Amino acid sequence: MKIKCLKCNDIIESLSKHDFKYCKCKACFIDGGNAYTRVGGDLKYIHWVYDDGTEKELNTNIKR
Repeated sequence: MKIKCLKCNDIIESLSKHDFKYCKCKACFIDGGNAYTRVGGDLKYIHWVYDDGTEKELNTNIKR
């Protein structure tokens, strides 16, 4: 899975378990590859990026 940071327009991808990546401006991160996907940072600036290049907003309606 890939994500795009809307602050710096960086697209980052975690390729394997424990492959932690920050975007250039450090506003968001991705980790876990296909084993698990963990994203974090300023969630309003994160879009999912799919293999076909399309993007979708990160669902931020998560109840804690």
